Amino acid sequence: MPMRAARTQKDLPHKNTLVLRKLKVYFQRFPGKDGTNADRGIENVDYVLKVEGRLVDKGKSAADGLVELSIPAGFHATLEIFGTTYDVTIHNWLEAETTTKGQQQRLSMLGYELGDADGAFGRKVDRAALDFQADKGLEPDGIIGNTTRSRLKTEFGA
Repeated sequence: MPMRAARTQKDLPHKNTLVLRKLKVYFQRFPGKDGTNADRGIENVDYVLKVEGRLVDKGKSAADGLVELSIPAGFHATLEIFGTTYDVTIHNWLEAETTTKGQQQRLSMLGYELGDADGAFGRKVDRAALDFQADKGLEPDGIIGNTTRSRLKTEFGA
């Protein structure tokens, strides 16, 4: 990805560092990883990535709906796709899967809408948990117990 960086003369030592965060965003017809790419992914959609208002990348979504982005740490980025502009925020951490906030973050990243991951339960979190459980063939009770937590870990990864 082309980015502007400070230049120095050839062979002149410097301490310039550009840290890029890689981000994968999936645009899908339904949340999760069930079904085939053709069933789930939204393919071949044009996107534009801007960092600090400058165009840094553009392309099309992959067969599984994937758009891979590289964003410099600490910069404001936007992703334009489907005629909509999304602010892109990079978080440097993910709460443990054993915490309520960690479970909320994972549900949200799998596409289950629940608002902010704030560690508090409420109707949106209950609905997201119920939808996840129903999609995965679990007993839909809205409670993230051992079985649901284990399946969430399997679906999301670490």
